[in-house]
Amino acid sequence: MGFPFSLNVPDALAYHGRVVFRYLRFHRGAPLNPSKSTRGYDYTRGSVGWAITRLSVPICGERILRNLDGIFEIYWLGRLGADSLAAASLGFITLLFIRSGPFGLRIAGQALVAQRVGAGDAQGASVMAGQTIFLVGVFSLIVAISGYWLAPSLMGLMTQDPALAALGVVYIRSGFAVLLAVEAMFVIGQILRGTGEPGITIAGVVASTALTLVFIPLFMFGWGPVPALGIAGSFLGIGVGRLGGFATMLAFIVKGKSRLRLRWADLRPRASEISRVARLAWPAMAQNLLERSALLLMVRMLSPFGASALAAWSIGNRVTMIARMPSFGLQSSVRTLVGQNLGAERPERVTRTVWLAVAALGVLMTAASVCLFVWAREIVSFFGMRGNATAVMALRILCAGLLMESIRRVMAGAFQGASRSKPPMMVEGVVRWGVQLPAAYLLSFWLAVGAGGVWWAVSGGQILSGALLLAWFFQWTKSGDVRGFMGARGLKSAREST
Repeated sequence: MGFPFSLNVPDALAYHGRVVFRYLRFHRGAPLNPSKSTRGYDYTRGSVGWAITRLSVPICGERILRNLDGIFEIYWLGRLGADSLAAASLGFITLLFIRSGPFGLRIAGQALVAQRVGAGDAQGASVMAGQTIFLVGVFSLIVAISGYWLAPSLMGLMTQDPALAALGVVYIRSGFAVLLAVEAMFVIGQILRGTGEPGITIAGVVASTALTLVFIPLFMFGWGPVPALGIAGSFLGIGVGRLGGFATMLAFIVKGKSRLRLRWADLRPRASEISRVARLAWPAMAQNLLERSALLLMVRMLSPFGASALAAWSIGNRVTMIARMPSFGLQSSVRTLVGQNLGAERPERVTRTVWLAVAALGVLMTAASVCLFVWAREIVSFFGMRGNATAVMALRILCAGLLMESIRRVMAGAFQGASRSKPPMMVEGVVRWGVQLPAAYLLSFWLAVGAGGVWWAVSGGQILSGALLLAWFFQWTKSGDVRGFMGARGLKSAREST
């Protein structure tokens, strides 16, 4: 089945490139943040609780807004039928797996920019931001082109159902066509979180969400001269929104309303800085790859149980992801605060930041889990699966791991902010591949639990990985290693090299 509209990936990528070039060309050779400078809030002093709140609330709001289009997408896909929802579930997890590379680079970029900002090294922060943008751009371009042409093979690995595979190919090809726009917004947003300016990212996400809410149904169902593109229209609508969000955030930088003073020279590849980003990125990339590949295989395990089980997973996964939004906000704020405070040589604030974030999560995620469990039937009905006992069961089982999965993410953010990204990677490898996947297979097929075996394995793995990473961080801080962190001295040599 061919792509049902005329857009092809080279045209889409060329269009995105022209938009970015026109935005920047008048600033060649000059800082993108010209003569103005924004000092911003100092997150290395004052109340730790206020610092967490100031960073995490807008980041959490941003993540909620950014995932509203995901909920909105599922809502409209549900109107196309269970097959479209199931195909999108397979396609979404496939794209998520392939995007593990840019994710690791963005995480490294945020941590390194935060450390430079904390050390008062504005030039070093801009250089690290530029190198991160360059790496993400190159990686995304390669992935977009290769993924577009390999789409049939990728979907063939996920399902043996010809109808689902055909719909999935259309879905992921539209995703690859807009990948560069999606990653452009994400990398700029991640860097601005590192500088401690979540207000700019939330402005970009507001613009992105507003555009997405309009363009998803417009492209899916058509209106006037716009043709109905069906399942492909969902990702194309998201792509238009992400491009608008990227342009909005870039406008703040260009107009000097950010502390990031990005120059064209910062975007030229520098071997030493690229090596520094890569050293921190590969464990984060591997961690994400281990997590997403395990999810990919578990979704593949669900395929034999039919479209209903896949649709139930799609709803349960997206809804619990929305419920975990406070953890995403706290994870990103903890990553920034740990990086900036270690850069400023204030390790005592690091442990206070992390434990306060964990305490806040305990309250928020317990309340969220109870609400989702109680109102599971109503939530499932909203997505067009009224009376579907499988979807209700999936959502209730996935609630069990909500708290510890949220704690795991915050712990991972703390390690990443300290440039210690190997512990989260190691925990992911052991739990996902040594415990979660074997348990899912054993429960689902050997013990004949069915699709529920996969969902119980997911929740059990989340509880175990959260507990292990929490214990690891406790041991790390108790041993005093955080005070012996060498990042501050490394930052001095980094400043000299830039």
